[in-house]
Amino acid sequence: MSTASIRMPGSRRALIVVAAAAIAAAAGALYMSRPAANAAPAATPGAQEIVARGRIEPLGRVMAINGPADTPVTVVHKLLVDQGSKVKAGEVLALLDGYDVRSTDLAVQRDSLKLAEFQLAQVKAGAKSAEIAAQASTLTARQALLEQTQRQWERGTTLFRNGFVSKEALDTMVSNRDQARSGVAQAEDVLKSLTEVRKADENVALAQVKVARAAVARAEAALERLIVRAPVSGTVLSIQTRTGEAITADGILRMADLSQLIVVAEIDESQAGRIANGGAAKIEGSMLPQPVQAKVSRIAHEVFRQKRPASDILIGRDARIVEVELTPQTPLPFVVGGEVTVHLAPKG
Repeated sequence: MSTASIRMPGSRRALIVVAAAAIAAAAGALYMSRPAANAAPAATPGAQEIVARGRIEPLGRVMAINGPADTPVTVVHKLLVDQGSKVKAGEVLALLDGYDVRSTDLAVQRDSLKLAEFQLAQVKAGAKSAEIAAQASTLTARQALLEQTQRQWERGTTLFRNGFVSKEALDTMVSNRDQARSGVAQAEDVLKSLTEVRKADENVALAQVKVARAAVARAEAALERLIVRAPVSGTVLSIQTRTGEAITADGILRMADLSQLIVVAEIDESQAGRIANGGAAKIEGSMLPQPVQAKVSRIAHEVFRQKRPASDILIGRDARIVEVELTPQTPLPFVVGGEVTVHLAPKG
């Protein structure tokens, strides 16, 4: 049979070619839609690491050092440290306004105590003519103290009316004045009874010593309130109020113990349950030459609102967060408050 005898018409051959192409395309689509036997399952959200913003903090946190809370306006009399100063616990950081007056008052009270002790020794040794002169001096000292406390009370009354002195401070001035009056009366009685040698004389002298010692203790406490001391050993980070300036809400200075730095991660409350103590973490930041490995050392038991500006890590201001402390395995730079990015591994 010749080749020409089996040749199909052109239109029929074209139809067959189109049909074959359609069948091949359908088969390919079916094959591609079939799940691959070795394909890896998609990662679930629970297996992803937690990314949060963090900041470098001292382990004991930063302390804001302030003055007495019951004084409306307090002025720094003398600042004794500067930014970067290393201080020991109990070291004097600043003296507040009124320190000189209180220091003088303490010296007066100590002298009065010595005088009362001398008088007690004289009474025990027996009545002598010299005792009269000593008691007269005691009376003079008590009268001078009464005048001083009277002036302080009058000045305090004026300041209280103008709102510069608290009611507690005014009550203390009244107590000081009344105590001084009592001391004067006591000294007068003793002076009158010097001609008699009695057991009562010794008791009076003992009482005078007790009163004088109480006055010294009160003066020491009043002076101590005007001395600002370091609560812990550490470094002065910044000065908020200098000599001659009034203390504001920011306090006098900020200090911290920089011997151990940590990172405080600010975790969204919805992610807090995925973190466990001892979990691994990685710390990154522009101030770090390379990532720092760390472990979760503490998870706070309180949720509060974020007050720092927004970033691309957290929702930002007013986000509800939980603070998580991280202990780094290598030292961190001494940049308190420096912002870093924290990657935390979720608990298994």
